[in-house]
This record gives sequence, structure tokens and C-alpha cells, in this order.
Amino acid sequence: MMMSRESTTYYHHTGPWPTPETEKVPALKFLANYTKRIDSADYNCSWLPYYHPDAVFHDATGRDYVGGQVIWDWIVNLFGPFRKLYMESVEFFVASTEKEIGNVEHVIFGEWKMHVWPKGTEDDEGKVTIPRAMIFRIGKAGGEGKGGEGDKEVGFEGLQIKDVRLFYDRTLLVPLLKKGEGVVL
Repeated sequence: MMMSRESTTYYHHTGPWPTPETEKVPALKFLANYTKRIDSADYNCSWLPYYHPDAVFHDATGRDYVGGQVIWDWIVNLFGPFRKLYMESVEFFVASTEKEIGNVEHVIFGEWKMHVWPKGTEDDEGKVTIPRAMIFRIGKAGGEGKGGEGDKEVGFEGLQIKDVRLFYDRTLLVPLLKKGEGVVL
């Protein structure tokens, strides 16, 4: 029996992105694309470019969301009360391990400052900044995609999120949420 040798590379980034350097790191390029979607506050799209069908999102409350569609529905509900979001990148560590030829798993330890503005406000009125830490496991995309016009893209450049762990003080959102909006804190 032939044993495979895993090969791991590491990357560290501090500050804003994307940069020419982060664009060369597939995991950070993927994460920058995902963050751009989150920052857009437009979630009327498919979850398939971002989440694997079997993905798990471990929320700061201790609740796990299982499955790409379930995770996307939760994101839509969580961020729905905001007119604007901006995930300010702070620092990221990436470990990319080639499990077998062509199958690389990326683990990203990331720190952001999430800036949110509630709907019905202008300029910086009501803006709240929340420090967040996240651990992503990103790997080979999977799921059912169809060929032809108007079909949903599966993965971004062959990658999808498989597992996420989110850490932040959710009580910082309480002043922005109205009672009965269905957001679980």
C-alpha cells in the first residue's frame, strides 16, 4: 500500500483586501468573493457559490446550522434588518493542505470588524461595530449544478465553505433589532 504525503502551505495577511498578494491565495480569493456578497446586503441569490450542500455553520449562540440552504436562510434572516454591512478585514492565517492531488483543504482563521447600519438610517446614524473571529474550512465544491443559461453556479473557482465557526458578542446587535423579527440571539 502506498502512503500519500500531505503537503501544507501557510499564508498570513494583515489589513484590507483583496490585494495582489491575496488574489494569489485561492482560499482568500474565495473568502474575498464571499465577503463581497455579504457586504452587498443583497442575498437574493443562490447559496451554491458559497456553501457546500453538507456545510455546517456553528453560530456564536451554540446553534449549528446544517446544509447550505439552511445556512443561507439564516444569513438572510440575520442580516435582513440592515441596510448596509461592511466586513473590515483585520488579520487572516491560512493553512492549505493538499490531501490528494487536486484536492486541497483550506483552513482560515480570520478576524474582522463587522460594521452594520440599520434600515431607516442615513450616513453613520445607528452604526454598530462588532469584532468577529471566524474559522473557515473550505474545500472542493460539490452539489447539483445544471448546464445552460440562468442556472446556479456551484462553488467559486471550484471551492465552497464546508464548515464555519463564528465567535462574537451577539448582544451588541440587540439595540438594532426590533422585537419579533425572528432573529435568534
